[in-house]
Amino acid sequence: MDKLNKELIQVKNRLTKIELQIDSLNTEYQFLQDKLHLYFDSPTTDTTDTEKYIISDFWSTAYNKYLDGGYITNDEYISEVRFAYEIQLLNKIIDKKCNAKEKAVDICCGNGRYTEEFDKKFDKTTGIDLSESIILENNKKIKHIDFINADFMAMDSSQLGTFDFVFVSDIFTYTNQENIENTFKNLLKLLNKKGILVLRESTMIIGYEDYKSRNYVAYYRNAKFYEKGIFKHYFKKSYRNYAYNLYHLNKYFNVHKNAKENIRKDPQLLNQVVKDSVDLNLRTCHFYVYKK
Repeated sequence: MDKLNKELIQVKNRLTKIELQIDSLNTEYQFLQDKLHLYFDSPTTDTTDTEKYIISDFWSTAYNKYLDGGYITNDEYISEVRFAYEIQLLNKIIDKKCNAKEKAVDICCGNGRYTEEFDKKFDKTTGIDLSESIILENNKKIKHIDFINADFMAMDSSQLGTFDFVFVSDIFTYTNQENIENTFKNLLKLLNKKGILVLRESTMIIGYEDYKSRNYVAYYRNAKFYEKGIFKHYFKKSYRNYAYNLYHLNKYFNVHKNAKENIRKDPQLLNQVVKDSVDLNLRTCHFYVYKK
């Protein structure tokens, strides 16, 4: 037998071994998935700590994995246009609803992209995030803003004081039902007498969805959820964030060749485009304004 044929037989033998390993790993993978979801799906099992771990583990790597970790995308167009749209909307909310502009805090601030924008509006701005590496990086590159590595839920509110503007993104999207009230009360403690709290939450227009997988946990609640119950007494106004649905406009952009550039120049065009082109059953996003 010549050298080449001997080598090819070795290759085939190695492939056979790998196939057996793959079969074994697939069996283990399915078992672990089933075990996780057996308890995730059970109405009698408390999996809060596991869910918190999965969320923390996901976001600890998101900013290295995605172009903008906060959007979970590597699409430069989506990242650019969504940011521009949301900043325009947030500035509108601040100008209309915020009576004083001395102190602002950005909770779950991530890479400080939004924090820097808030700092243009307020005399003093603080960013808070659970990720130590993100906060270290922020403090290196953004010297004029205070970034704190902490869990605001565990902090004594006197450590931070109160604020004219409190912003937090998707905190309830990652909070199970049992912890909603306590989390909301802790956010309200950060408001001064005339301050406003703004939530940006991923939502559903129709129905709701508890999404739990091996590496991601999120609660996509109905948009009206944040206007009722514990929120009702403090709720002032909601704004739909149409830029969230940029992810769902591939067909629209394929048919309307100039749309991308037009929307880049004027992101608010998304308000009508999304209304006309996106299925209401898909996930979306809202900004919610609250006041004590």
